[in-house]
Amino acid sequence: MVFTSIMVWFDEMLDGLDPSHLHALHVLLEERHVTRAAQRMGLTQSSMSHRLRRLREALSDPLLVRGDEGLVPTPRAEAIAGPLAAALQALHDAVAPPSRFDPATSRHTLALAMPDLLMPLVPGLLADLAADAPGVDLRISGVTPELGRALAAGDPPLALAPAGFVGDSAIARPLGELRFGVAARRGHPALQRPLTVARWLAHAHVVVRIGNERPNVISDELARRRLVRRVGVEVPSFLAGLMIAANSDLLMNAPMPLVHAVAGSLGLVVREAPIALPRVPFALLWHERFQADPAHRWARERVAVAMRRCLGPDDAAGRASPRSRPAR
Repeated sequence: MVFTSIMVWFDEMLDGLDPSHLHALHVLLEERHVTRAAQRMGLTQSSMSHRLRRLREALSDPLLVRGDEGLVPTPRAEAIAGPLAAALQALHDAVAPPSRFDPATSRHTLALAMPDLLMPLVPGLLADLAADAPGVDLRISGVTPELGRALAAGDPPLALAPAGFVGDSAIARPLGELRFGVAARRGHPALQRPLTVARWLAHAHVVVRIGNERPNVISDELARRRLVRRVGVEVPSFLAGLMIAANSDLLMNAPMPLVHAVAGSLGLVVREAPIALPRVPFALLWHERFQADPAHRWARERVAVAMRRCLGPDDAAGRASPRSRPAR
């Protein structure tokens, strides 16, 4: 709407001139010669003469008149020359290709949204940044139901989340799948013998709700098998759930990378579940408007490497989520 209004104003003020006529005027004022100006712009002399005639009509001024050594500008043309050159340079700068992105000299903050279950990848990502981009800092936020809108706004510009978390509002680059195991405190009675389905379901479970309406894949699998578990407590983060499991008789179905990273410090042990738990595909998500940005492309590669390293080769995958657009 604003652009249309500007163009209507421009058209009325300059009596329908094509904006390229202003470029012709700039070249004429520099060359002070119709033939040389035409050659510089790749036009015929007659075409350049026609543009000069249209400029004179639109601006109600001769602009360039014959002098002893060629064309000389009128006072109106002299007044136009400086602002016109500056405006054309500003327009050129606005549409010029972006400068090459150099991570070694860049100074900015990389903002990334992700659930806390992926925190084990952060030390490796920080090490990569320190080696390749020492001036780039990292800011991590949680995954919320507003993630789709946040990605479109560029705050944050990148997210790691379950594939399909934001539907089809983002580009998704599949990075792999998270495997889940059963975490419990050391010495838990359910782990004194082989973990059967009956022992697994005899104890209350810690369940994480990260704030969206997506169904819990483990609950869905239990329902499919007509099994029922008791949810002893719901928490907003995986680390909070593991803290509770480490200090109670509740069990927690937790992602392997996170459990392995904190099991020793929390006094947890992890076992395979007595049924095959669904794996959760994860993807790197971003809005299409950042697709071609060099700094964003570099950040995507760094985060993808850190994620695959966290998952390990057995869990890295390249399958796209059917609910998200694949990265191009």
